[in-house]
Amino acid sequence: MNMEKENIINTAIKNLNKTTGIKAKWKGAAKETQIGIGDGVLTIDINNNRLTFNVEVKQEFRFHQIEEVLKRNKTGVPLMIVATKLYPKIKDHLRLNHIAYLEANGNVYIEENETLIRVDGQKPIQTGKGKTNRAFTKAGIKLLFLYLTNQEWINRPYRDIAKKAKVALGTIQPVNEALKKLGYIVKLDEKTFMLVNKEELIKRWAVAYAEELKPKIKLGVFMLDKESINNWKNIDFIDENTLWGGEPAADILTNYLHPTLFTIYTTLNTNTLIRNQYLFPIENGQVEVYEKFWEFQGDNQKTAPPLIVYADLLNTDDNRNIETANIIYERYLKDI
Repeated sequence: MNMEKENIINTAIKNLNKTTGIKAKWKGAAKETQIGIGDGVLTIDINNNRLTFNVEVKQEFRFHQIEEVLKRNKTGVPLMIVATKLYPKIKDHLRLNHIAYLEANGNVYIEENETLIRVDGQKPIQTGKGKTNRAFTKAGIKLLFLYLTNQEWINRPYRDIAKKAKVALGTIQPVNEALKKLGYIVKLDEKTFMLVNKEELIKRWAVAYAEELKPKIKLGVFMLDKESINNWKNIDFIDENTLWGGEPAADILTNYLHPTLFTIYTTLNTNTLIRNQYLFPIENGQVEVYEKFWEFQGDNQKTAPPLIVYADLLNTDDNRNIETANIIYERYLKDI
């Protein structure tokens, strides 16, 4: 387990004791053993009652990860999520599913063997989060998007890559080196590299995209009139570089999701969109517009590439969206 996770778990145990008086013992998972499902085992003694949990340690924990850890936890030992911070909706969902959690600040929820503990009022703390890995900076996300969409670009000349990904020439080598250190790029011969561990990389890219790049390319929030919303599939965008993302794109790609929130990617300025697409600026509108940061087009001429749509859906707290994201992964991304 890396130092960041060790810092999170040690801080959480210390603050649990400070907040509740409860003492906990931690045993990290050794590489050669099968202890725990992820990062190790936490043992807690409460009123002569010993509770043992398989533990997943996260900087942050997201909705789409809940089903993943539940599927892995087949040992019969209860599961606990330990994180620097858990958002309120995540905690509500964990409690609903009787999954224990512990935050670095000492906030805790345990409901096990007639034991019920809930502390939920400590202020969030920082646990020394390090710098963002070069692979997942704004430039790294753009570069990775190109690689994940077409792996052949890894072996193209740097000048061609920089132009296609719309990144500075000097960012390519540091990003590639970071990806190699993380085990996502391997060398086949003197001139050829390839991506590996792509399922993990895609999910990690999706989270980084939502946190590091997507907020920076947001152009605004708008609304459409009721008639346009009811007949959104009949909307003709004024140019080929304006595309559906998020829920409407997912409906086009899967025919599985009825959109209530609408995402648009475009190279146009918002004034042009307002004038030609009947969009109206409003703070709580149902349409979010983002800059289209890539040059190439996917197979579907009305939607953003599936990787973008997948990321749009995965980083929500809507179970239907996450389910649809998984369908998109299986249909469009699994074999890239």
